[in-house]
Amino acid sequence: MKISTRPVYEVLVVDMEGRLDSMAAGYGNDEMVKIVKGEHKKILVNLGKLEFISSAGLRVLLLGAKLLQGAGGQMKLCEANAFVNDVLATSGFASLISLYPTEAEAMKAFN
Repeated sequence: MKISTRPVYEVLVVDMEGRLDSMAAGYGNDEMVKIVKGEHKKILVNLGKLEFISSAGLRVLLLGAKLLQGAGGQMKLCEANAFVNDVLATSGFASLISLYPTEAEAMKAFN
């Protein structure tokens, strides 16, 4: 699991790569908490290079979204592959955090 960030105007893009499963959830939680407690209040998580996500991985994203929302921020997701998209949809997660097909579309959706 690799997590990196890059600022794009007022949005912080978080790129996730690899597998976000129970083995990576501890690292993912620590990184997500650091990211959402930072200066950026608009965070876009790009899942384009995420190969797999488990329920533990879903909790990482949910924790980040809840912490950010509590601080008056917004989180959006983009570019999930078919498997990750199915997991998000099946778990009902897609109704909690907006998911966009491309990074450009997600960027436009921030207000």
